[in-house]
Amino acid sequence: MDTKRKKCWIDASIQLFLGLMFIVSGVLKSMDIYGTELKLIEYGNSLGWDFLINHYVLFAIILCTFELWLGLWLSTFFYRKIAILTLITTMLFFTTITIFFVINPEKDIIDCGCFGELFPMSLTASLLKNCLFLLLSGYLLWAHRKKEIKLSKDLNLLLLAWLCCSILLPLYTAYHLSLYNPTGYGEGTNLREKNDFVLLDQNFEDVKDKVLNSAGQTYIFVLKHQPDYANRRKIQEIMEKCKESKDSYFVISEKDMNLSTDLPCYHVDEVLLKSLVRSHKNGVVLLDKGVVKRVWEMDRMWEWE
Repeated sequence: MDTKRKKCWIDASIQLFLGLMFIVSGVLKSMDIYGTELKLIEYGNSLGWDFLINHYVLFAIILCTFELWLGLWLSTFFYRKIAILTLITTMLFFTTITIFFVINPEKDIIDCGCFGELFPMSLTASLLKNCLFLLLSGYLLWAHRKKEIKLSKDLNLLLLAWLCCSILLPLYTAYHLSLYNPTGYGEGTNLREKNDFVLLDQNFEDVKDKVLNSAGQTYIFVLKHQPDYANRRKIQEIMEKCKESKDSYFVISEKDMNLSTDLPCYHVDEVLLKSLVRSHKNGVVLLDKGVVKRVWEMDRMWEWE
């Protein structure tokens, strides 16, 4: 293989690697966009970005879409110099934010969230990764320094096509449960064995062992906010079914809810609510002998019926 062809292979491999890294990052964030939103809230609160309040889910969709879009663009090698310039600008932005939090440890950002909650990464590791990506993208820019930047209708059409493809996954998960639960409370988890699963009764005593000792199925109503009329109807339907089948049920919430007196209610912390149901909406968790079998958003339980 001659030197010129070898260099072309090296350049292509580096660009493909960077593109795939952005695709992987975008996919992992999109699959648990609720977790991505929580991470953005953590960043926003630390930076004092009050203007993002009530818009974090939109910001999460935009971030995931952009990473997927840029990854596709890099991986297909069209208009390489423009793609590389976009990559460098992006990495400079991410690196600047990372450096800020590295030199300000009091901001309490531990995990950068680069690859979602499935693959935690420290800020120091994230900074090293960003520097590596900057070096590689800088090399690619130098390698293509003699190429002219040309804009055309084809580029606009390509970018639009990739944008349409990139936004599908973030949009889907933004309005449904996350496709995976990285918190250790996903389907198949035995809650009886989880030491951090604490149920407090009205006397603030942990009653987990007593509540989860059912030999049959148990429905947990996970309430993050006051249930609306539709939620209350769904709770009533499940309660009636459980009385017929002799299954058990109870509510968990962070604060008191105005509910039926014959509905057992227990208090848990906010982290546990977020871990069990990866959504802003109220949810239902089905247990079988203490093991998580299914998780639903309460207003999306059509298959239960």
